[in-house]
Amino acid sequence: MGEPRHRFPAQLSPPLFDGRFSKSLPVPAPFASPPTPAPSFVSPSTMASLSFTDDDIPSLDGKVAIVTGGGSGIGLAAVRLLCRKGARVYMLDLSAPEADTIPVPHAGESVIPAGATFLACNVSKWAELRAAFARCVAECGSVDIAIANAGVSEEFDYFEDRLGDDGELLEPPFGVVDVNFRGVVDCVKLAVSQMRKQKAEGGVGGSIVITASATAYAPEHNLPVYSATKAATITLMRALRSRLTADDISINCVAPAATVTKLLPGNLAAPMMAVGLPVSTAEFVGRAIVYSATAQQTHRVQNYGKETPATDGPGRWNGRTILTLGEDYVEMEEPHAALQPFWLGWKSTELTKRQQAATDFRQ
Repeated sequence: MGEPRHRFPAQLSPPLFDGRFSKSLPVPAPFASPPTPAPSFVSPSTMASLSFTDDDIPSLDGKVAIVTGGGSGIGLAAVRLLCRKGARVYMLDLSAPEADTIPVPHAGESVIPAGATFLACNVSKWAELRAAFARCVAECGSVDIAIANAGVSEEFDYFEDRLGDDGELLEPPFGVVDVNFRGVVDCVKLAVSQMRKQKAEGGVGGSIVITASATAYAPEHNLPVYSATKAATITLMRALRSRLTADDISINCVAPAATVTKLLPGNLAAPMMAVGLPVSTAEFVGRAIVYSATAQQTHRVQNYGKETPATDGPGRWNGRTILTLGEDYVEMEEPHAALQPFWLGWKSTELTKRQQAATDFRQ
C-alpha cells in the first residue's frame, strides 16, 4: 500500500460507521474551542461507500407503499422492486406506464406489476395527492413506506428574458418548483400525518424517502432552479430527521447523478456518454430508494439539540442521503456532518449547536 492521498488533522479520529461502509472519513473529536494553530485540511476523494444488492432488502410482505412519479423511470423501478419484495404498492403519476418501460431483466412482468395499483395524480395538486393517500388508507389501512419521487426537469432558461406582447418582462412558470419542492413537502406532510396516526393507535410509524439529486450537492449551472429545488429537499430531510423519530418515522433521501430516464436532458446526456462518464440505470437508483426505506444503522448521523451520544443507538436508517453515480453508492450525510467545523467554522459550529439546544423543546 502506498501513502494515503490525503492528510487529516491530528484532532480527527475514525468514526464508527456501519459495517456496510467500505470507506470512511474521520469524525471531529469533541472540542471546546478552535485548535491553535488551525489545522491544514485537504478534501477527501472518497466519502462513505456502500455496497448492497436486492438480497439485502428484507421481505416486505404485508407492507403498504405509496410512490409518487411511479409511472416511469426511477419511480417505476422502485415500484417493481417493492412488489417483488411483497409490498402492496400505490403508484401515482400523471399517466400509467407503457410496455416499453419494462427493463430487459424483468421482461416477463406486467406493465403494472402484480401487487401495484396505478392512480392518476398530479402531485402539485393537494386535493389529488390527499385523495390518493386516503384511498390507500381506506383500502389497506396504513402507509408504511412513502416515496416522494415525482419530479420534472428545467425545460428552459429561467434567466433568459422573455417578453410579453406589451414588451414587459414575463414571469417564468414555476412548475419545476411546484412539483419538485411543493409536491415533495405535501407528500411528506400527508405521510407524516398518517404515520403519526398509526403510531398513536398502537401500531408503527413508517419510512419516508425523497428522491433528491446529485445537483443538490454539486449544482448544475444549466439547471439552476432544478438544482435549487433538489437542495431544498435535502435541507427538508435534515430539518425533520430528529423531529420524526419520536413518532417512529424515518426520513432519508436518494440523490441520483446522471441516470437513464426521460428527465435527463439529451443535451446533457450526450456529451457525458460520449466521453464514457458513468450513467446509472433507473433500477440501480430504485434499489437505493427501497434500501433507504428498509435499512438499519448502528448510530444516528448527528446529534441535534439536546441529543447526546448516550441517547444514541441502533435503529432504522434515518437522516441519510445515498448518492448514486454510475455503479457506486455513497452515503453523503455523515461525512457532511463530521466535517461541519471545517465548512462552518469551529466557533460557529459550537455556537450553532448551543442555539439548537436552546430551542429544542422536545421532552
